[in-house]
Amino acid sequence: MTLLPVFQSPDPNLLVRPVRLTDAEPLHARCWPQRSFMTVYNMLTRALQYAKDERGLGVVVVDAAGAVQGYGQMAVWPSCAEVSDLVVAEAYRSQGCGTAMIQHLVRAAYRLGTPAVEIGAAVSNTRAIRLYQRLGFEDSHTLTLNLGSGQEPVLFLRLELQNVKFG
Repeated sequence: MTLLPVFQSPDPNLLVRPVRLTDAEPLHARCWPQRSFMTVYNMLTRALQYAKDERGLGVVVVDAAGAVQGYGQMAVWPSCAEVSDLVVAEAYRSQGCGTAMIQHLVRAAYRLGTPAVEIGAAVSNTRAIRLYQRLGFEDSHTLTLNLGSGQEPVLFLRLELQNVKFG
């Protein structure tokens, strides 16, 4: 008998909530200072439209004081959902924020009935790849993309949701 991997619930001590347009300024300042404010604002606008159309979701993780410290989004495509634009403010990395957002977004994809979730990371970002693998994602395919600093290989990892037990 094969045991299904268990996808854990997000840490209840980390608040993950739906994104709001008012989150654009703190996300720009803490997570994406190299991007223009309008780029961040437009990304959040798109995530809010996905949520309204039940085709995805944008979330933020906030600290105990309510300050936004990270962002991630999920969009539903015909063959799977994709988690993208995951970022955590440097001071909050390695504290479970990214894990909590991924867990939240994967559960949302499951509730929307998607068969699988994909997530990508630059091949050079071994830390992110190890995190995704620890969460049960498996290597799927590699594409060369421009993530903002020129062309680089991006590894996409996939989690088949029928193979997962949600804890």
